[in-house]
Formats: sequence, C-alpha cells, structure tokens
Amino acid sequence: MDVTLTGLTVRFDSQPVPALESVDLRVPAGEQVALLGASGAGKSTLLRVLLGGVRPLAGEVRVGGRDPFGSAAGVRALRQRSGFLRQRDDLVPGVSARTNILMGQSSRWRLGDWFTVARGGVPSRHTARLAELAHRHGIADLLDRRIEHLSGGQRQRVALVRALLGGPGLLLADEPTTGLDPERAAAAVADLRGAHGVTLLLATHDGALARQFPRVIGLRAGRIVADGPPARIAMEQLYAA
Repeated sequence: MDVTLTGLTVRFDSQPVPALESVDLRVPAGEQVALLGASGAGKSTLLRVLLGGVRPLAGEVRVGGRDPFGSAAGVRALRQRSGFLRQRDDLVPGVSARTNILMGQSSRWRLGDWFTVARGGVPSRHTARLAELAHRHGIADLLDRRIEHLSGGQRQRVALVRALLGGPGLLLADEPTTGLDPERAAAAVADLRGAHGVTLLLATHDGALARQFPRVIGLRAGRIVADGPPARIAMEQLYAA
C-alpha cells in the first residue's frame, strides 16, 4: 500500500510543541524506508498515525488511497491490512509460538477457528502461508515451543511472522531491534527487509541499521529534515541539540 501525508500535524495536550508539524511524505507501494531520529523526534507518532491510533490535528492522511480517519470502519480496515511490530514483541507467555502467531489473526476468526487453535491446529486457510513464513524466517522448528523458552531474536522472528501472516500491504516496525545485540539486530532488519512486496516503514534511532535501507527519512523535533539514500544523509544533524 502506498502512503501519502500532506501537512500532517499532531499535537498532544501534555506537550508544549507539536509531536509532528507540517509533515509531507510519500512512500510508494512496496518501498522500504527507515525513519531515523533521536527519541522524541516523532517517529513513533508517525507510525501510530499510519496505524489509525492517533488522529492528526491538521493535514491529510492517505494509505492505499484511502483516508483511514473517515470512519471507524476505515480505521478497522486499515488495521486489518497492516502489520505492526512494537519495541517489545508483545507475545503471550504460556502458549506456543504457533498459537501466538495465529492469535494475531483472531479478530477475523470464525467459531470453528477457535476450536482448531485450542486443539493446537491451524485453520486451513493459514496452513500453507504459516509453513512458508516459518521456513523463510527460520522458526519452522520452533513453532511448538512456548514463548518463554525462546531467545530474544527467536521471539522477534515469531512476532514478524505473526505480523506477516495475514498478508499485510503495510508493515510498520517501531524500534523492533530494542534489546537485541548488534548481530541479532542486523538479522532482524534483514528478516523485515525480506518481506518483499510489502510497504515497510521502520523507526529506529540507530544510524547503522538505517543504512541497510535504500531510503532514509530523518526526523528531528517533529519535522522531516532529511530524505534520501543513506549516503546522502548527514546523520549527526538528527541528534544535534
């Protein structure tokens, strides 16, 4: 799905300055972009807008050609067509990786699906897709393990497969490498970038990870201050006081 933001401004009552101010941005369908900036630059707020969780004070939002804020149904439809990875994986302990992945689709389950998953099975419409994603992202042999028995990197891959299972057109990742060592962080970004055909926006404060993307959008104090290939981005300007 393509993303277009025009004059986007977001302000929270608890903050004296806008979280985002006059942001113009276009991301074509299928493009992979890193949102780079220090804490408080507006990266997470921008992703929350695209997920329909924050309504802008001003400006226009188009995702897949639609205004998600036109109705409650529009927000629900956007979330059903999107995948989201948080800083923490938000997985449920006490159940298997497979169940955690399937629970990401529970808003669309029919009654029979609940019984199938409760018995440790997979609804038929997800069988092939789950097997493909689990193999591609290296967790095929981990599906029966309980979440608390997995490493941080393994949990991140489970969360990624959960986000991708429904075939999203838009994948949003908010600091998804938090808590991972550099090697595992790089592997996690490589996994995300392997989601071909999906529009990907990844928020990070790590310039080294951002350099793995063909396009970097630099944010500072709620404004876009840089946009282009990483070789053309002066990373230091994003963190200067």
